[in-house]
Amino acid sequence: MKNKINIVYWWCFLIIYLEMIYKIFILKNFFSFTTLSVLIFCIPLIIFFSFLSSLFNQKINKIITYLISIFLIVLVLAQIVYFKFYSSIFSIFSLTTGGAGQVMEFYTAIIKVILRVWYIFIIVLIPFILFIIFNKYFSYRKFNKKIICKYLATLMISLFLIIFDIKIDKDYYSLNKLLYKTHSPILTINKTGILNMEIIDLYRYIFKFEEKIKDSELNDITYDENKYNVINIDFNDLINNEKDKTIKKMHKYFNNVVPSNKNEYTGMFKNKNLIFITAESFDTIGVSKELTPTLYRMLNNSFIFNNYYQPLYPISTYDGEYMNLTSLIPKEGTWSLAQTKDMNMFLSFGNIFKNMNYNTYAFHNYKYDFYDRNLSHKNLGFNYIGCGNGLEKIMNCNNWPNSDYELINSTMPYYLNKEKNFAIYYMTVSGHLDYNFKRNDISSKNKELVDNLKYSNNVKAYIATQIELDRALELLLNKLEENNLLDDTLIVLTPDHYPYGLSYKELNEVSNIDRSDIFENYHTSLIMYNPNIEKTEINKYVSGIDLIPTIYNLFGINYDSRLLMGSDVFSDKEGMVILSNRSFITDRVKYNSITKKYIKLDDSVDDDYIKKMNDLVNDKFQISSLILDKKYYNKVGEVYENRSK
Repeated sequence: MKNKINIVYWWCFLIIYLEMIYKIFILKNFFSFTTLSVLIFCIPLIIFFSFLSSLFNQKINKIITYLISIFLIVLVLAQIVYFKFYSSIFSIFSLTTGGAGQVMEFYTAIIKVILRVWYIFIIVLIPFILFIIFNKYFSYRKFNKKIICKYLATLMISLFLIIFDIKIDKDYYSLNKLLYKTHSPILTINKTGILNMEIIDLYRYIFKFEEKIKDSELNDITYDENKYNVINIDFNDLINNEKDKTIKKMHKYFNNVVPSNKNEYTGMFKNKNLIFITAESFDTIGVSKELTPTLYRMLNNSFIFNNYYQPLYPISTYDGEYMNLTSLIPKEGTWSLAQTKDMNMFLSFGNIFKNMNYNTYAFHNYKYDFYDRNLSHKNLGFNYIGCGNGLEKIMNCNNWPNSDYELINSTMPYYLNKEKNFAIYYMTVSGHLDYNFKRNDISSKNKELVDNLKYSNNVKAYIATQIELDRALELLLNKLEENNLLDDTLIVLTPDHYPYGLSYKELNEVSNIDRSDIFENYHTSLIMYNPNIEKTEINKYVSGIDLIPTIYNLFGINYDSRLLMGSDVFSDKEGMVILSNRSFITDRVKYNSITKKYIKLDDSVDDDYIKKMNDLVNDKFQISSLILDKKYYNKVGEVYENRSK
């Protein structure tokens, strides 16, 4: 056959096809102006892969074409599966730090996701299969000089179009900001495509990337420490003694943040005890008066949070735990909590309460070193015990998942009947996926109690795991009461994330809200319980990053609220929930960062308000990232600790 098809047409089809698949099935905004932007960014990739597959003889070029095609297809499919699993994308950093191996321990759940999106695999793979079948019709010849010059000219034109695209993009998260100042993978994908985002991610991993923050004037303001949760740190002195320009800007930023006010709840639990539980995949759908009476009672008494959200960030459990423990937004593309292991975490509640002479323990009924918790939790001020460094000696650690009831039962002697007050942290595991009655020991254990429910097996298996959590809490309350400690203990229970082991369809079987909604899927429950708290409903929009400042205010702790990304729920600050893609909810609006559309919750919302909130969200992401990159808390830790005494 004389006139074979130039291989450039295959690359043109494959790259654009993969990008559009991601647009249609993941971003779900194919009919938008950003699609044109993605197409422009595809051109250099098409030319690059065309050159790469035409450097040698036909046999080698053919092999190169196959290998690159397979790599690109597998990469995009892997990102699709990851998004369907975690609502985000994986980065090169997370793959190279051992995290991928730990995530793959839950391979059965990943297989379940693949089976759920089988049709996407077929849509992606059929063109490649056809390409293999009809490959003889394609030319794999080495490019001649004429063709090379032609494609170089096309490349130059495409680069001009990209520059033009960058110049005319005036969105809040413009191409200029996403390429040079801000690390937001999902927003970058929306405008450059998934393949270009992978290249950007690789570049930033190799050459490092630091968020670019704006400079500001230093406000000369001193706050009344009797009225605000603040410690008047001399940021001007810190700036004068700092050489790093970025850290100087950070000092100015924190100086200019308005602290949260003290209020009627300040000191409500001063000199009392705290038990803080991050409950694996806890969700409102797992609570019922009949099957989980203790959870039901705790959830519907004391403080009742009607608008509590726990967004899912890229590292799932770990990022949820990070937000709960630090009041910081996870840095995208890294294992944020692990990165704190060698930083002065003076604001963590383990260190705060430890310095107040409390017993501070952290317990986890799974592998003690999973996600490097053995390093991070020690640095957070906890005496940390998990399966592998002591917990296996006092409870059965051989099930999957292990029992929350056994966890509570075996660990309470560490802090009950002691002379000291206690501040205890639990990371539970009974609620972990997979949700079935064959491979989940907790679901199997409680199967009889859910057999009669009119739900699918997966939903029933999930509810069975929450029965175990309920039993653990019942035991906890009874033991505290027996030791006359219940009245003097605040119990906080929050999820790390929603039960993403269930599909939206399965969640909607039992949920009274549409779980496929970009916001409402994260709408869940927070327990903040003490039998002496008068039943109080709170309508402010709240998330995990607000827990630590709220707890500190309740305990009357002297802390600087400006250094945290969340805020005390009971302060007069506006409520805000921030999603991983930088969408947000406030008490006045729901804003979608991908579509740029918003739903007013208050008629006073206008474009200026949206701009102001976008600024705030962007600042919180950038500052949270730089706190890790620059180990910022090391810079202010000593000054803070001296001032707080």
